[in-house]
Amino acid sequence: MRKITKFQVKKEVLIKVGERVIIDDIEWKVAEIIDDIATLYREAIGGESHTIQKTIKEVKSLLLKKA
Repeated sequence: MRKITKFQVKKEVLIKVGERVIIDDIEWKVAEIIDDIATLYREAIGGESHTIQKTIKEVKSLLLKKA
């Protein structure tokens, strides 16, 4: 019996790490992308850091609004 090899299909790159998006007048930076979830990062004035997670589709729609 033959051994079946699975190949990962290269997905279309919709967003990139480092891109910036605006949510409620606050600028967020894409910190990492794992599967279909993007982690967004920002630093507050007091030095605190904040992260949120959004789907790639949500982030892509925010990028389109910016353009």
